[in-house]
Amino acid sequence: MSLKILITGGAGFIGSHLAEKLIAANYSVSIIDNLSTVNKTNLPAKADFYQKNIQDPLLIDLFKKIQPEVVFHLAAASRISSSNQDVLNSNIIGTYNLLNCSKAVKVKQVIFTSSAAVYGESKKFPIKENFPTKPISAYGLSKLTGELYCQFFHPYFTSTIFRLANIYGPRQDSSAEGGVVAIFIKNLLQNKKSFIYGDGQQTRDFVYVEDVIKAMMLALGDNKSNIYNLSSNQEISVIDLLKQTVELINRKPEYSFKKSRKGDIKKSLLDNFLIKKQFNWNPQTSLKQGLTQTIKYFQSL
Repeated sequence: MSLKILITGGAGFIGSHLAEKLIAANYSVSIIDNLSTVNKTNLPAKADFYQKNIQDPLLIDLFKKIQPEVVFHLAAASRISSSNQDVLNSNIIGTYNLLNCSKAVKVKQVIFTSSAAVYGESKKFPIKENFPTKPISAYGLSKLTGELYCQFFHPYFTSTIFRLANIYGPRQDSSAEGGVVAIFIKNLLQNKKSFIYGDGQQTRDFVYVEDVIKAMMLALGDNKSNIYNLSSNQEISVIDLLKQTVELINRKPEYSFKKSRKGDIKKSLLDNFLIKKQFNWNPQTSLKQGLTQTIKYFQSL
């Protein structure tokens, strides 16, 4: 009998890719998503889908029905524009509710997607997992709180925490602030102007979605509760990212600068030594290869 896996946020960008790979590997997959920022388009046909908010007190009834053995917790209010109340409801209250339900049905492992945002403005690079955490946004604070709640539940199940760098690839939401790759590609294909917040010299660590999914699947069954940076360990400035995307699409770019947004960090570069060592994982996709695949996806829409 195949392992029963539940994915929260499984209709989203990362979650839908994960669901597809798990189903292809013959796992039994259920998905919870409230569809607040996505629709059912990305849902794999072979997954059992339930439209629900993770902070719903009746979530426990669904857990008792599904009886998951492993939970991938990806659901989150993740936009910079999300209100503090939305972030609190989804990312803190929702995460606690989900962990409580996992305890009640004796889940073996929870795999939680945290964020580079927990570090805030680091002073040393690349950032290692044991560096200070000092988030400067409500989102980063909520993800750090989620991590701490995962650790609070350690007596009941293993928790694997991934602090994600900037994930990009097919299906990325071009209307979300964090989806800068998708935004640049869509604007270039539609001959629209792109806006760069700040001076464009802020750097990010981009890792392709398929590499991320491989790491998550390698963590299945891990019996140690650990925190891992999930990154490429390479940085590129936002302005250089735009230039590289322009070269691949061969369009004349139109862009202008806007004031930096509150909660945006200046530099992000995550050390990925621990995850390489633990799971024998390496990102296989170069930025050029990943951008090419992502461009093809948007051209096919």
